[in-house]
Amino acid sequence: MSVQLCISLVSGLCVLVGTGATPDDPDFPFQWGLSNTGQTVNGQPGTAGADVRALEAWDIHSGTSPVVVAVIGRGVDPHPEFADKLLEGHATVGDPFDTLDSCPHDTHLAGIIAAATDNGIGIAGLNGRAWLLPVRVLDGCAGGTELSAAEGIRWAVDHGADVILAAVQFYDGTEALAEAVEYAASHNTVVIAPVGSTGSSEVAFPAAFETCLAVSATTNQDTVSEASNRGLEVDLAAPGQDIWSTWTDGGYAYQQPARDTASASAFVAGVAALLRSYAPQLSASTVSQILIDSADDLGTPGWDMHFGAGRVSAGRALETAAPPALRFEPVESFPTVIPPGVTSSFVVRIAGEGERVVPNSASLFFRSDTPKFSLRSLFELDRGLFVVELPAVACESTLEYFLAANGTGGTPVTDPLDAPARLHSARAIHTEILFDDDFEEDQGWEIVGGDDTSGRWTRVAPIGTSAQPGYDYSPDAGRFCFVTGQHSGDNDGYNDVDGGPVRLLSPIFELDAPDVEVSYARWFHCSGVGQEDFLTVELSRNGGATWATVETVATTHAWVQHSFRLSEFPEVTGDQLRVRFSTADSHSDSLTEAAVDEFEVCALRCSVTPGDSNQDGAVDPTDFGRMFDCWTGPAQQSQGDSCATLDFDRDYHVDMVDYRNFQIAFDPK
Repeated sequence: MSVQLCISLVSGLCVLVGTGATPDDPDFPFQWGLSNTGQTVNGQPGTAGADVRALEAWDIHSGTSPVVVAVIGRGVDPHPEFADKLLEGHATVGDPFDTLDSCPHDTHLAGIIAAATDNGIGIAGLNGRAWLLPVRVLDGCAGGTELSAAEGIRWAVDHGADVILAAVQFYDGTEALAEAVEYAASHNTVVIAPVGSTGSSEVAFPAAFETCLAVSATTNQDTVSEASNRGLEVDLAAPGQDIWSTWTDGGYAYQQPARDTASASAFVAGVAALLRSYAPQLSASTVSQILIDSADDLGTPGWDMHFGAGRVSAGRALETAAPPALRFEPVESFPTVIPPGVTSSFVVRIAGEGERVVPNSASLFFRSDTPKFSLRSLFELDRGLFVVELPAVACESTLEYFLAANGTGGTPVTDPLDAPARLHSARAIHTEILFDDDFEEDQGWEIVGGDDTSGRWTRVAPIGTSAQPGYDYSPDAGRFCFVTGQHSGDNDGYNDVDGGPVRLLSPIFELDAPDVEVSYARWFHCSGVGQEDFLTVELSRNGGATWATVETVATTHAWVQHSFRLSEFPEVTGDQLRVRFSTADSHSDSLTEAAVDEFEVCALRCSVTPGDSNQDGAVDPTDFGRMFDCWTGPAQQSQGDSCATLDFDRDYHVDMVDYRNFQIAFDPK
């Protein structure tokens, strides 16, 4: 679906360019809703072209600007296709931290919207770069009310949703639900909902509200799904029957026919997310109108109560929408950590239609420890690419900044779009990874307590239940993590924690840095109400002789990343760091489980010796070997590893200039 275009720059930059080619996701041929070639799906021969024109859309734009899509309904399970884009959500029924798929249902919808595209596994999502915000408003398959749904919609709006898929169907349009949909519209959020899958002539709520896009379902032959409701409120149709997508066990499956219109709504939400990324300046109401105006007409010419305006078309929507005259597009990630005391840089593209950048107008506005902004120009390279040079700031300071430019037609543009109300920020510190463990191999962790049936910590590729993940936190990098016990999939309580405590202890790390940051991903579940158990994280700086509590974790029901710095615990001293994860089942009737993944220990320093890649105080043969690796290998582009100390001229490229400087440092005589 994309190719690399490499431009001869000092940074050796490569960027992705759309080609419209079929993505390499192996299950893509099953996704007739994205590309219907007439293939037979689930026993049903298709009609070529009865799809949302995804390949045409991706040839124009595959998603760059960050877009948040809230999935409101039964919850979403993390999945290898989108676990790294699943935000911490909320539940308006039951445990507010429990956003797992309770039916299951919405995990399937999440994959349609945002499954990683062109990653060599599973399926493709319409906007594989979108963020997902799970909001559970139903307890199980139907245990919720219009009020809980209304609360969920408002919560999603208040927490940054650009698009809301309200995957719920009520047949009583309460005032609270109507006000919540209006609240979303007034806050520039697109709201999409299914018309209902009972086959009736009554459109469900919230789809029936005027400011909500009501979506019916089509088959792979461009007929209306038998389960799809119909009515005067129908706005659009989309593929909904026999849809192959992500499932709660980390795998893939077809959705049940009774939920065809929810799947169809997910297609519209994915197209809306792609459109909002392509043209972020468009209002929610404009996005909705473009989706309607650009639809492929089906059924009776013009609008009808089965298909509305027609089947949603991602390709035509992007062709119809005018992207901003100018916009900033990230080529490299905007840095959140920069080296102190020196300048640093990254590359952005300024793209648009109909206008070019006014020469010398592309600028960086920045500030640090002051309310006033300073200004410097961006350096133009070629093809709309610009170098952003961040100024040198003191160690431990935070640099706040935004980008701005003017178009030849008078259009101004900033990044972030609402700058200076919102800003980018970067902390000035040298970072060096001391220990990095994704648990794909045994790196010396100690297990204390428990046995095969009482929740002993185990390094495995986990088998999921409602209490534990079915996959690790790093879906693209591996399969293993540490969990308490290991299930066979037969019941939730099999091998769960009983008694305890059961403990997982890291290796001992010798400290030689003024500060250290420890990060990890954690999962914790406890079913007790009023008698909860917890996951306790502790640190020791004397090799484990004494411990101090870092955090006490209540139920998360999902992977959550956390980090802490040793400087946050000044009362704890010593140079032998160890971290411990502990939990126990203190109540006989509770279900308690925990998991840990992606553990990292990173040294934080305000100064480094140029050329001393391992920071042992000397520029020696070990550093020479690292210099060769950084000069010849892909690691030369990394800011956060030991290559940074070998980049003498701070151009983020270890080259001959740096090698000559290294020779001087290695042998100053």
